[in-house]
Amino acid sequence: MQICTWFGVFTIREEGVTRSHLFPKEIERLAERIVEGQGKNQSHGSRLRIDLPGLAVEHGFVENRKEYYSLLRAVMLEATREKIRRSWKKDLQIIHAASTIDELGESINLLQERLKNIFTTHFPEENLHGRELAELITTYGRRSGIPSTHPLHGRARDSIGTEIRDEEESLLRELGETILSLYRLRHNYEEYLETTLREFAPNLQSLAGAKLAARLISLAGSLEKLASQPASRIQVIGAKKALFRHLEGRATSPKHGIIYQHPAIKNTPHGLRGKVARRLAAKIAIASRIDLYNGTLNPELKESLEMEMAKIKSSPRGDNREKKG
Repeated sequence: MQICTWFGVFTIREEGVTRSHLFPKEIERLAERIVEGQGKNQSHGSRLRIDLPGLAVEHGFVENRKEYYSLLRAVMLEATREKIRRSWKKDLQIIHAASTIDELGESINLLQERLKNIFTTHFPEENLHGRELAELITTYGRRSGIPSTHPLHGRARDSIGTEIRDEEESLLRELGETILSLYRLRHNYEEYLETTLREFAPNLQSLAGAKLAARLISLAGSLEKLASQPASRIQVIGAKKALFRHLEGRATSPKHGIIYQHPAIKNTPHGLRGKVARRLAAKIAIASRIDLYNGTLNPELKESLEMEMAKIKSSPRGDNREKKG
């Protein structure tokens, strides 16, 4: 039988310990092993109870049990600090990534609108937008460069648009390439966000999706702060202006904040949205706490949410409180 402890690995037979490997007696390195899951007590082939303090004393890792518990306390405190440091770092990375995706989206919209306005004077008959237009300009340049095999060739040939010079065509290509590079950069950030949240907050991502999960963490300030909030607060995160209007007596209380972006709310009849928002917020609260203190994906959480959503939507009556509001 082989056991792995926080201070070493031991092979135990009927006659006793036959092989041992003690880890360096350094608090930081021992704590790092625990954080990474390498310091968990593991045994293979038996369920015998092992006297870990006695084992540490017997093999010279510590001089006595008092030193064992003192060192264990120091290692666990350092492991807790390291977990907090890593969690804080991931929080910031997620918040920055979500903000970058939003800002890239704004930049793309502005630039592709400018590209559309410029190119329309040259080729007003084209009906492309966004990425498709940027790809067309980057590939073919001015309308005369569109080949006969392309669906827009006929319109380009008979266009009444103004001609452009080589310098103007070059600038249009550069603008199109810049827009396409921003699309690629945004896609890379979205993939990074998916991967990071899958490791950092798997249950929150499973329930809310990567983008909404990141925005919830960003608006709350961190996963820890999100997990500490009640479901009623999570329900209206992002609805600050509507909440102030309600407090001033100028509007009814908001039924939801940023979680409105979730398909479960967006695709629900208006009279049921408040009820759906409350259930979703409750599940998000649970998911964020599981991610903070456990970090293991619980598929039953999403399954129970889907069952509750289906039950609400299949109900013959809406939420009377929503109708009154």
